[in-house]
Amino acid sequence: MIRNVDILGRTAFGVLCIAAMSLEAIPVLLVVGVLGGLGILLIGNVDRALWVWLGSWAAAGFATLLFFAIAYVFWPLASDWITEWQGYVTAFIIGAVGLALMSLTVFVTTWPLALELIIPFVITFLVGFAIPGWFLGLSRSMPTIRDRPRAARRRP
Repeated sequence: MIRNVDILGRTAFGVLCIAAMSLEAIPVLLVVGVLGGLGILLIGNVDRALWVWLGSWAAAGFATLLFFAIAYVFWPLASDWITEWQGYVTAFIIGAVGLALMSLTVFVTTWPLALELIIPFVITFLVGFAIPGWFLGLSRSMPTIRDRPRAARRRP
């Protein structure tokens, strides 16, 4: 069992949480593009419907590229536990919360668009970076040398 995760493994997991976030965004953007485009088209605004449809699909294409680029670079740097099912579930949960936070900032706040996108990415990374030390008690999973009973010292 792993006692702790090094800084490179933590960084890789934080970035892989962003990759999970982008992977989860793909179907959301595709559905929003179709339904939003159809909804606007029914109102009668053909130009705006086309822009919504194309914009959402372009964003889904960017999310796909982002996922593959991050996965290609950072997956080999991940620690062993990250490539187990617990790591995948944790990354997808963190990514889903990050995606929900991004949709909240985009649709509710009046911040500049750059902040609405950057802040959820940074928070997702920081949570993913912090989790490996506490995940399922990994920081306390193995006894340290001081926790083990000392062997009686023999004198010659």
